[in-house]
Formats: sequence, structure tokens, C-alpha cells
Amino acid sequence: MPHPLPRPVTLRRAALLVLLCAAFGAPGALAASGTVTVRPGDTLYGLAHRHGLSVARLRALNGLKGNTIRPGQRLRVRGTGTASPVRPPPPAPRPGTYTVRPRDTLSHVAARAGVSVAALRTANRLTGNLIRPGQRLRVPPRGTGLGKVTPRPTTEVRVIYGYVRVRPHEALTTLARRYRTTADHLARLNGLSRAGRDLYPGQRVLVPRRVPVPIPPRPLGRPLAVKKLAPLNVPVRVLRVDLRYRNVLVAPVLPRAGLGVGARVSQLARTSGARAVVNGSYFHPRSYVPAGDLVVQGRLLTWGRIPAALAITPDNRAAILTSTTALLGRPLDATWHGMETVIATGPRILKRGRVVRQYGDVFRDPALFGRAARSAVGLRGNRDLVFVTTHAKLTTTEMGKVMARLGVRDALLLDGGSSAGLAWNGGRALDSVRKVAYGIGVFTDYQGRRYAR
Repeated sequence: MPHPLPRPVTLRRAALLVLLCAAFGAPGALAASGTVTVRPGDTLYGLAHRHGLSVARLRALNGLKGNTIRPGQRLRVRGTGTASPVRPPPPAPRPGTYTVRPRDTLSHVAARAGVSVAALRTANRLTGNLIRPGQRLRVPPRGTGLGKVTPRPTTEVRVIYGYVRVRPHEALTTLARRYRTTADHLARLNGLSRAGRDLYPGQRVLVPRRVPVPIPPRPLGRPLAVKKLAPLNVPVRVLRVDLRYRNVLVAPVLPRAGLGVGARVSQLARTSGARAVVNGSYFHPRSYVPAGDLVVQGRLLTWGRIPAALAITPDNRAAILTSTTALLGRPLDATWHGMETVIATGPRILKRGRVVRQYGDVFRDPALFGRAARSAVGLRGNRDLVFVTTHAKLTTTEMGKVMARLGVRDALLLDGGSSAGLAWNGGRALDSVRKVAYGIGVFTDYQGRRYAR
């Protein structure tokens, strides 16, 4: 049976199709003049999508701060329609004057001119952002008010005290001018009387120097922490120091009577006021004179044949360095230049995370390599200092393995045996059995001068 022919389209349905085509015709037809009129049900997203724009671009073209539009509102568009060309954008304002066009805003004029809104307001003595069509604006040169992004500073200037040698014909006033201070201040700093202000060539004078140093990174934890741990089943006391804190000071602490007397670690903690004290390096058992280089507040107090040392700058950057004293047999003026604290010790038991098993000829004492209580100092980074003390009997190699298990990268052995000890908050955590020549003190709220050799 043949299919019936479709019924002819009624006049009413044809009229409806014409209305729909008029309402939803090609985008180019709506935007022939570069604008569209918002209809009921239109959204900013729908119009932007219909004309090949992003919502942000459509907002910018019409100075809209939000997505709200209303029926009857006329919007500028730059669609991708093919039916009609889109009007070119207004030319960028040139330095000089600019006549405001309809729908211009101050921010759009400033953006096209390449200046800041504040600069455009200032040039035209405007108190707000309101402008009107036909108004003539003065346009400053492109880039005015924008400025360049200033990079974050990487250094800061600190006052570091150090000794200089007087040159021929130099006077106290000469040094005062050079180091931006007064002769009276230098005299007080060096304990010079009125009669002693006449300097002589070669004399050492303490002066303040303004030195640029790296800005320390943000601290990672507390400035000082002491823990009981058992790496490799060895009971140890671990002292961690965060050198990112500007007020942290790590320095040798001496007995009250000075070098040559000796004191136990707990006594050094009480008399120095340090938050924590660890025993130092080797010394002569009768004279208590340290066996290696020792720099305290930038001054070289003793020197010797120990080839490596913990060295710390006045802005708290630490490193394990080789001593030139051991190589040359005597110190020079340039020895440990720029360092505030130096403690020569060893042997090196950890290097770049690996245990060291061969040691220099200077370490020949068989007692050094037997089993004994141990102390060591190590670095996880140049701002992360670690001290470890144990009264368990370990060899040097075993102590190196303990330091590696604690995450230390480089480490030096400190004096051990009956000298090994650690004091914390004025009390004995693991006190030394015998007196030591000096200790290594950690101060967490140091407000005094910083020194450099």
C-alpha cells in the first residue's frame, strides 16, 4: 500500500519557522554593526560562545565587572561570524591627548595606552575613574606608572667586626673615616687611652665593617633540639642546630680561667650560659692546650697539625674545610679569613654521605681507633649542624655509620673516650668523665657583635 503524501505545511507553522530563524539566525547577522542586543534568556556565556569569544574577553570589551546582563542591553562583540566584518578596535591612545569614545572606561584607555590607571588619573587631575564621551585626556608616555618588577633581594648588609693592620702614616681618624665610624668609637672598641691613640705600622685594630651576606633561608624548625635516638641500635644524644636563625651562635666556650686549665662539659655549660655544650677537639692532657686550630670570635687562639676543621662564618654558614696551617706548618694572616668560629678536629669519618675508612698520617694514636665513647660533628647542609655524643663503645668506622644513618653528609670526629660529653639547658645529659680544654657552645638568643677573622 503506498504511503500517504505528507500534509502541506500550514501557514501558521511557516510563520513560526520564520520567527525562529529571525531569533536564532547566524551570529554575523546579529553583529553586523559590531554590537548585539541582549534578549530575554541570554547569558554572558551563551553570547560569548555564540560569537567566538571568551567570557573574560566579552567582559573586557564592555567594561563589565561581573556576568550580569539585562534584556535590551547592547554589547560590543568581535565574533567569528562570516557574514559581516567586525569593526576594528579603537586605536591605542598615543602620548599626548585622547578623545574619549562611547563605552570607553578609564581602565581600558590606560590599558591601550600602556600606562597605569593611577598615572592617567594624575595626568588629568581626576579624583575618580569617571570619564564621559568627548572628554579629552592627556596620555603620558607608554609605561608610565607600570614600573618594573623588583627582584627579591638575595643579600643583606651586616656589621661584622674584624682586625686590620695599620699601614704607614695611618691614624685613628683615617681608619674611622674608612669604616664610617668615629675615632672615639674605635678607641673605646680597642681600649685605647688618650695617650695610646697614636698608632704604629703593623698594629692590629678592631674595626666595624659593613659586609653584604646572603639572606638566610626560612628556618625549618626550632633553633636547637636535643633527642635520644638509637640508630643502628646505638644509644646516642643528637643535638640539631638550625643555622638559619640569625641569633644562633656556635662558638668554643673556654673555662673561666681561660685556656690551659680544663673543665668538665657540665661546668662549661653553667659558666658560659650556652643552651647546649658538646666537648671539643683534642688537647694536650697536661697543659690543656688544643692540638689544632681554634678560632674564637674571629681570633686565632691556637694552631696545630690537624688537617680539617669545622668553620662557620659570622652569618652562620658552616663547612668542613682543609687547614692551610697543617700544610704550611704555620698560620698566615689569611688563614681562616672571613671565619668567626673554627674548630680543627678529626679524622673525617663521613664524606658526601659515605663512610671514610682511611685517615691521614697525623692520626697515628692507636687509642683513637679502638672502641671508646664518641662525639662527632656533622653537616646535613651548610645551615644544618648536627652534634652526636654516645657513651657506647664504638670504633671510628662505626661512628661514621651512625652519623650516616642520621642523615649527615659530612662529619668529623671530636675528642672521645673520657672526654665525650654533652650538656643541655645547664644540666648534664652525658657529662664528660674528665676535664676538657674547651667545649663547643650553642647560643640561641645571641645579641652581641659578630666577628670575622
